[in-house]
Amino acid sequence: MSETLRVGQALFENGPPARLQRYLGLTKGDQRNIGRRAFIVAMLGWVPLIVLAGIDRSDGVKSLLLGIDVHARYLVAAPLLVLAEAECGPRLNAIVRHFTDAGLVPESELGRYNAAVGFTGILLHSRAAEIIVFALAYLLVCAAAFSLPFDQLPLWHKAGNAITIFSLAGWWHVLVSLPLLLALLLGWAWRFVLWAQLLWRIARIKLRILASHPDGAAGLAVIGYSLRAFSPIAMALATIIAGRSAQIVLVEGALPRDTTAFSAGLLVVIGVSFAVPLSFFTPILMKALQRGSFEYGALANRAGTVFEEKWVGPNRLIDSSVLEQPDFSATTDLYAIVANVYSLRLVPIDLKSAAALGTALLLPFIPVVFLALPVEQILAELRGLLF
Repeated sequence: MSETLRVGQALFENGPPARLQRYLGLTKGDQRNIGRRAFIVAMLGWVPLIVLAGIDRSDGVKSLLLGIDVHARYLVAAPLLVLAEAECGPRLNAIVRHFTDAGLVPESELGRYNAAVGFTGILLHSRAAEIIVFALAYLLVCAAAFSLPFDQLPLWHKAGNAITIFSLAGWWHVLVSLPLLLALLLGWAWRFVLWAQLLWRIARIKLRILASHPDGAAGLAVIGYSLRAFSPIAMALATIIAGRSAQIVLVEGALPRDTTAFSAGLLVVIGVSFAVPLSFFTPILMKALQRGSFEYGALANRAGTVFEEKWVGPNRLIDSSVLEQPDFSATTDLYAIVANVYSLRLVPIDLKSAAALGTALLLPFIPVVFLALPVEQILAELRGLLF
């Protein structure tokens, strides 16, 4: 039991590229240095692009500075993926510990629970996973960079001579900036996959849940807080999408309908993906609702019958002293408990967590909206709010 808690306390702080960062001395023990690492990621992925673009060709810097999508990826999204460790890891760890702290796992199932947590910890510490993440990142870069038609490359990415395909900034982009961003994204993808499999395994344990729990999810509502934990990751992904949309608006003056539909669909897919693992507990909650509806419904009927026989009827004399009788408060309390059962949610997602995730996905698109709308129209709408 103590080993499980010890592993769970720092479970999701690990994962690619955590091993490389420890090797480079960026993290030491409990010193995560999150702010410092986020700054290094931004400087490593963005600053050399500006410098090299200016060295290679005179019009390179101007082209790059106008690349909103580049700034969104390397100056915002990449550091945000590092800063997310401060929010996501501790929240997920707290949810994992909650299963034992709240007594949701009975003694007979502790072995299966410990095995699930231990297996997840092993995979999060896997050296092979980290190697695969970086290898896959470079494979994706190669597939994207060398399959894209040359005329579709941004100006700063092209060499100003006939000797090489890419400029100095272009080579830095394909060798450092983009692989670093993809490694961070794939590292979080690996964490999410392991989070999903951990919930899948826990959902198959015979948990000790309570249909009448006031959280409306039989005591499992805390799992829905994972949506808040993944909100920074969602915001980083949305920032990349919004950056590309903003770049299209800047170049073409408007956002094509196909691009708008694709971006909206991608945001929906991202949001649903983070919510899917929570549905693993739906079968458990359905059984709890079915059992609780019969058992608590029968209890409410019996209590209501006794209450009516005692207090309801034409021959019953009611005076002011009736308000002091414990029967009324006891019946009210019982009916409130029964109401909790009938309002049981089949997916442990609360409105605040869903709103936090939705806000994280939509917030990066606010600048895109203002960029797409003419200044005159914005001013006219603002005046309309006042007059």
